[in-house]
Amino acid sequence: MKDFGKILVYLCGVLVGGALLAPPLYWAAQGLLGAGWLLVLKKYAFQKYFNRSLLVSAVVLLWPLVRWLGVKGWVPPVFGRDSRGWVRLAGGFTLGAGAMAVLGGGYVWTGCYRLEGVPEWAVWAKALCTGMVVGLLEESLFRGAISGLIERGRGGAMALWATSGLFAIVHFLKPDPSIKVAAVGWTSGFELVPHMFHQFSQPLLLLGGFGTLLVFGLVLGLAAARTGSLWMSIGLHAGLVFVKVVFAKGTERVFEKWPWVGQELQIGLAPVLVLALVGAVVWGLGAGRSREGPARP
Repeated sequence: MKDFGKILVYLCGVLVGGALLAPPLYWAAQGLLGAGWLLVLKKYAFQKYFNRSLLVSAVVLLWPLVRWLGVKGWVPPVFGRDSRGWVRLAGGFTLGAGAMAVLGGGYVWTGCYRLEGVPEWAVWAKALCTGMVVGLLEESLFRGAISGLIERGRGGAMALWATSGLFAIVHFLKPDPSIKVAAVGWTSGFELVPHMFHQFSQPLLLLGGFGTLLVFGLVLGLAAARTGSLWMSIGLHAGLVFVKVVFAKGTERVFEKWPWVGQELQIGLAPVLVLALVGAVVWGLGAGRSREGPARP
């Protein structure tokens, strides 16, 4: 089986693994709630556990994928040497967060959103932790492992576009939030799978949502390719997630203005234009590649 086929098998395995893991993860959370611990989990429905289970499954199955593909001497790409790693991480975070903050400010200024007050410090701390964890895991998976494996056999351009497309598809596949799981059982995760494709039936959402994810994936891939490491892409990813979480907590959407402004900060054609400008900046900032070589397989 060719590498591309093996990656598809890996993705199917992630889906099955996530569907199987979601129920026990949900039950464990309910047990903690019953004991009076981690009461913050009470607000999360089963779909949240399903989404997190997919991420856990993707990380756990990454090493078997690498072994199956016959990659020798592979280490998680984030650990690759880069003497300017921390500088690129901070620069990427500042650029990603700054761009999204400007976009959010524009939304408030035009009346698409209104401020609801400054979020508490706990919200900021949680948003920062969420951004860093998501950036680290997803960049290691997409721009590190998968992109590096595709680049090995198909070249850099194919790796950039294929990984960005895969990144967009994976993030665009979300269970319909209107679907409620009344009683969670072992098959509840699989019951959500058919509802993951509902957004593809909405042309405007496909344009504004999928388009933004694709451009964002291209920018992240460009950052990794231009610098030869994942540090800048991790920072960019973390910065966007950080501002997204804080913005969602501190504002309320007044109206949508399709196709420019969507249901969330990062959805619509306006974010696409902002991310395109970020990509231009990344192209200039990443002119100097890591002297230690790329931190990818």
